Amino acid sequence: MRQAPAWRRDVVLYLSGQSLSLFGSAITGYAVIWYVTLKTGSSGQYALLVIMSSLAMAVTVIPGGILADRHWRKALMIGADAGIALVTAGLAILMLHGFESLGLIALVLCLRGLGGGIQLPAVSAALPQIAPPDKLLRVNSINQALQALIQVAAPALAAVLLTLWPLGWILMVDVSTAVVGIGITVLIRIPRLVRDPAAPQPEGLVGYARHVHEAVWYAWRIPGLRRGFSVAILMLTVVVPFAQMTPVFVVRLYGRAQWMLAAVEIAWSAGMVVGGLILAAWGGWRNRMAMVMLAAVVIAASTAVMGFMPTVWWFAVIMVIGGLALPMANTPLTTAIQELIPQAMMGRVISFTTLINAVCSPLGLAVFGPVADRLSIVWMALACGLVGLVVLIGLVIRGGPGSKLYPPIEPVNRIDADA
Repeated sequence: MRQAPAWRRDVVLYLSGQSLSLFGSAITGYAVIWYVTLKTGSSGQYALLVIMSSLAMAVTVIPGGILADRHWRKALMIGADAGIALVTAGLAILMLHGFESLGLIALVLCLRGLGGGIQLPAVSAALPQIAPPDKLLRVNSINQALQALIQVAAPALAAVLLTLWPLGWILMVDVSTAVVGIGITVLIRIPRLVRDPAAPQPEGLVGYARHVHEAVWYAWRIPGLRRGFSVAILMLTVVVPFAQMTPVFVVRLYGRAQWMLAAVEIAWSAGMVVGGLILAAWGGWRNRMAMVMLAAVVIAASTAVMGFMPTVWWFAVIMVIGGLALPMANTPLTTAIQELIPQAMMGRVISFTTLINAVCSPLGLAVFGPVADRLSIVWMALACGLVGLVVLIGLVIRGGPGSKLYPPIEPVNRIDADA
């Protein structure tokens, strides 16, 4: 009987460990978001917490990318996950002893963001070391579907736990899943990078800036990636902030029932599950950029109309449509980066893309969140969705050969499929 290639074992362990850790974090994330939203009902307060967490990640994500290109990614994954778990356990203990201030929650979210900035580049950069290049899109699609499946289960479980347990005990769920996830990560075979001893190493702030610039400039010179980054910046700044404020939409338009909050999140995540599974089975178009652009148009259009749904069930339908499109936007761009960027630069390029996400989305929230406390969030979503549509359609009309994004004939990240 022919044995399965060894890379499949490591991919299964990778997906299992990361999914379990994400499951605990998602339960905690929803519980904290709903805790704050139900206590305050303020989009400004909600936006402030998200911004603080994201900006904290922005502080460490570039150093995290450099570390991921210079040190053992497996050790970085385990160390960062352990640090985040310790911080979360500390908050849980304090809350169980009666300390439940929003300031304390904000502080811990910032500390978790700092750890996430170290963890995420290592996690994403490690996958091309495990999976063969011709399997990356499907593995990424399966990973996206698993994450979405978690997002289906997590809000339902968070809603139940929030009615049964104090927030402190819910935080301990995240700590427990992190511990098990770390144990699984220990078993994954992630090779250490072999560095060229003759290659210059960064020294001081200027050296590190030059080190990052080298990798980002390499990626920016690829026309398809440059256009993909531009689309990501547009969507994250103008459109995504309203997707992040769906709890505020639900509370203001339909009521404060927790089952409504859970139903909307489940609808969004169910769409992501189906979209990820479709992409994994289909394999996608060879032109990664075409998928990214089409998905971005669908997401912008769904954002424009989301505030005009007559019932929460119609709102959930819009969430399903947006969820279906999200894997078609995220997965091809992530896969293209993994296909086109050498391993020696992978961590820094991924940290740059994470920085885009960590800065642009909070920037949009910083503007639209407080304003939505004074103006109609419905009409704001319509205006921003239409702006996104106009710009995206303009990019499609003007697109030429430079707008295409194909995987290379000879992948830069070679891994022996039978190793």
